[in-house]
Amino acid sequence: MGEKVSMRSFKHVIAALFTACLLAASLLNVEASEAGALKNAGAKGFANGASAAGTLLAAGSSKTESAKKAGSSDAAKKGKENTEKAGEGTKKKTEEKAKTTEKAKTTEKTPEAKTAEKTGKKAEEKTTSEKTEKKPEVKAAEKKAAEKKAAEKKAAEKKAEEKKTEVKETTASAIEKAKNNALTALSNRLSWSRGCVYVYRDYGLTKNHFTQRSKIFGKDKSLVKDMDENCGKKPYSGTTCIRCEQTGSKKDWGGWMFLNGYLKEWDGTPKPNDGKKGGAGLDLSGADALRFYARGKKGGEVVEFFTCGFGYDKNNKKTADNPDSSTRKSIGQIKLTKDWKEYVIPLKGADLSYIVCGFGYELNSKLNGKKDTVFYLDEIRFTGKIRSAQAAPVLLRSSDSNNKRLQNTAFTEDNALAALAFLSAGKKKEAKEILDAFLYAIQNDRAYGSAGSENGPKCVRNAYSSGDISAFPGWNSGTRLSGWYEEESGKWVEDQHQVGCSTGSNAFAALALVQYYNAYGDKTYLETARSLMDWVLKKCFDHSLGFTEGFDGWKESDTLDDYPLDNKPTKDNIIAYAAFSRLYEATGEEKYLEAAENAIRFIEMMYNERKGRFITGTLDEPLEEPQYVTTYGTWYGDLDGNLEETEEDNFIPDKRIIALNVQSLSALAMWDSFEPYLKTMNTIESMKVKKGGYPYNRNNKNGGWWAEGTAFTALMYRVFGKENKYEEAMKALVAIQNSNGLFPAATVNNFYTGLELSDGSSLKLTKDTHIAPSAWFIMAANGYNPFAPHGKP
Repeated sequence: MGEKVSMRSFKHVIAALFTACLLAASLLNVEASEAGALKNAGAKGFANGASAAGTLLAAGSSKTESAKKAGSSDAAKKGKENTEKAGEGTKKKTEEKAKTTEKAKTTEKTPEAKTAEKTGKKAEEKTTSEKTEKKPEVKAAEKKAAEKKAAEKKAAEKKAEEKKTEVKETTASAIEKAKNNALTALSNRLSWSRGCVYVYRDYGLTKNHFTQRSKIFGKDKSLVKDMDENCGKKPYSGTTCIRCEQTGSKKDWGGWMFLNGYLKEWDGTPKPNDGKKGGAGLDLSGADALRFYARGKKGGEVVEFFTCGFGYDKNNKKTADNPDSSTRKSIGQIKLTKDWKEYVIPLKGADLSYIVCGFGYELNSKLNGKKDTVFYLDEIRFTGKIRSAQAAPVLLRSSDSNNKRLQNTAFTEDNALAALAFLSAGKKKEAKEILDAFLYAIQNDRAYGSAGSENGPKCVRNAYSSGDISAFPGWNSGTRLSGWYEEESGKWVEDQHQVGCSTGSNAFAALALVQYYNAYGDKTYLETARSLMDWVLKKCFDHSLGFTEGFDGWKESDTLDDYPLDNKPTKDNIIAYAAFSRLYEATGEEKYLEAAENAIRFIEMMYNERKGRFITGTLDEPLEEPQYVTTYGTWYGDLDGNLEETEEDNFIPDKRIIALNVQSLSALAMWDSFEPYLKTMNTIESMKVKKGGYPYNRNNKNGGWWAEGTAFTALMYRVFGKENKYEEAMKALVAIQNSNGLFPAATVNNFYTGLELSDGSSLKLTKDTHIAPSAWFIMAANGYNPFAPHGKP
């Protein structure tokens, strides 16, 4: 109860305090500021009252019940007195403030005084501002400088961005220009083979026609010396020319005729024409001239050059059962100079439908002062729109090498790549020409002739003769294969690997044929592709994972000249996987799907997860002790695998080299499922040389880099969206492009690969022009992956 009484007393004090404040406010008529002072005074009184009430409450709480009542009464009285005193103090202060306000009103300044005071204040402020504020011209200069600096910064940023764009556009422009040059070069190489028919270009070339020689003479044939067709003394072009020599005599004459000859089936030695055998003349209809270069050893030598006229005497009477369709064409006796000069025998209007004699010369000793005579010949050729040349099946020479093993060679893989490059650029005509040559090569292969022993699905060889691959008229040799003439024996020699058949060559050709079918829909090409891959299934499948390399040697032979190659190259299986996959899509035949799965399982088995790379394949010669056994068979060597024995055949990994091709090509072939093998990219990048190119082998012994590998690696980077790496590789290639638009095989001679040829010698590349890097460069620039459906992943 005592506590309640005390609280009531406290409330009464507060109420009294508020009443006093309100009363004081109502008595005063002051400005708003004075009302604020009143409010402050009231608040102060309230605070004093609250303090007194607090003291009263504290005191009352320590007494007895009766004392509490008395104390409460005294406190109430005392609080009332304090409140009254506070009210009086507030009233007094309010009155004093009112007096002060009234006094201020009486002393208020006049308007004029206020204006003057205000003007003076502004003048003072202006003076102060002028002291601290910069002059207008200074401010303008500073503003201009700031604007200039900002403009310069913006211009620099814009220039940097433009330069970056310009560099990118320049790179793209350079790549596009180089691509167009490469396309033109490949097209020219194809059309050049049709532009003329060579009698002689360089020694031993398969481009040469009329290869058989027949000596003509008066009384003494010994006066006419054998020609040196491999003379390297200052040729007009190429590496060789023909040296002709004749001993002087009082009244004798002599010379040589360049004849087509003929070859019986399975006879290795062609024979000169004797006029008895028909069908041994070339159809040169459409030729407008025979052109050649000649020079004398001393100058002044007199010689007559001619073409046609086989089977006629000097009076143009027939002397043979099968003579030329035209009599001799000549420009008469010519006096030679010491320098090379071109001579032309016009042929317009002549019947050139059957020509045995392509070229010849006669030298009369009397006209040469009875002296020994020496002169030289080069670049003998028929020109014009020769119909037989225009329609001939033509393959591109792979390399411009002077190596006798390569100078006549048109590798199947390289030509398939060229066809794919043409497809990537939409050049149907050029692609078709190469693929039609493959069709001709298969249909006219000597292995399938009357004496051939090959049955079942047909295949392509690893290489053919470059240029026109059709047999000469009267030559029962079938499709012309790659080879060379041995100078000492004069015999034609063929390389056992080039005339052999492999999984890789057939798969590349099949891939080009299927992609052509996909683009243009001619089933002839699809059926040919099926035949090639059916041959792989029949001849290169040993009922274990992967496909073997194939065969070296002559498949038309029943002897041991056919050498099986039981090793399994990873690269060949990569190409086979792509070819089988595209065939399955085109035909829906399950056997091709199963074959593709077999190839891909082998490729996956070749992957070393720990080292992040693919090995080059397996060897065909087992070692004595296996290191361990995997789920796929017994392995020899350092490979990751599940150590579980199976009944699979033994596999011997070929770890002799770390090759670029199996790394990059596997990525292109497995473009949609390569994620588990992405560590391979690190291996590829580790092989890059400083100039942006890539070598064949990581053990790059003599420096330099491989143009073909760099080109397909560039394509691989583009397929996987690595544009910077793509551009870097392409820029490196642009820098080494030859003036003819093609690319060298390597950037240095004797470029190390680590591979061996069939004769056991080391395979070394050179700086000679090659068509394969050109083809891959074109596909890379076009973003065309030949292993993907329609070339577009």
